[in-house]
Amino acid sequence: GPRVNVDVTAAGATLALGLLFCKSNNASVAAQLEVPHTVHALRCVRPDLVLLRVLARGLILWDSVRPTDAWVNSQLTPSTGGGER
Repeated sequence: GPRVNVDVTAAGATLALGLLFCKSNNASVAAQLEVPHTVHALRCVRPDLVLLRVLARGLILWDSVRPTDAWVNSQLTPSTGGGER
């Protein structure tokens, strides 16, 4: 069959997934959108897609989003400069 160009489809698919499960608090779907935990894995994901993953997770896990520094820091992984501080 035809090959899918993920450079074109990934952004739309990520946002669509976030909107489809918006405010559902579905942890299993949100887990698929986690930011990579290693620097090597993070380098394999375009920066705009990392932003969309964080946005989509926030939409899905809507009830857990808080306007605090602690919540923002909890979204960071060691590969993004977060984690143990």
